[in-house]
Amino acid sequence: MTEQQRQGTIGVRDAGPEDAEFLIDMLLEAVNWTGEERMKRRQLLRDKTLSHYVAGWQRAGDLGVIAVDTGGPAGLQIPIGAAWLRRFDSHHPGYGYVADDVPELSIGVAQQHRRRGIGSGLLRTLFARAEAAGIRRISVSVEDGNPSASLFAAAGFTIVGRNGNADTMVLDLSAADA
Repeated sequence: MTEQQRQGTIGVRDAGPEDAEFLIDMLLEAVNWTGEERMKRRQLLRDKTLSHYVAGWQRAGDLGVIAVDTGGPAGLQIPIGAAWLRRFDSHHPGYGYVADDVPELSIGVAQQHRRRGIGSGLLRTLFARAEAAGIRRISVSVEDGNPSASLFAAAGFTIVGRNGNADTMVLDLSAADA
């Protein structure tokens, strides 16, 4: 069993290969952040740029954490959110691509569990894991109007560019410690 951090009935554990399907669910939550079904699962998996955020999870260098509701019967842990990092290269960039050595953040929390601090907890845990793994910077892409922008700004991300209707933001983990 992986290390857990508990806050009430919410725990955080490391993501593993067995979490690939759940990461697809959370990527879909992130894409459909408005509450409208802008994209279905099948469309997401067929979209080359979006699907590579989860395709082949867990490859070398992938790092992620899963939020679980630990209050279920018989200690059942129900996944409710995830945050993960994946590196892309300039030939196959993600939406928030900055450089080959800067992994991009993806985060999703099931709609019924949002605005409870779960996203912040996932980020804190993931950032600690990233620092321990020697990661110095993390990027993220956030669409105009997405309330996650304030979560990222509060975590120390700064806007470094624009891609269509989204800001590309970067967090310098060494500066975040200062």
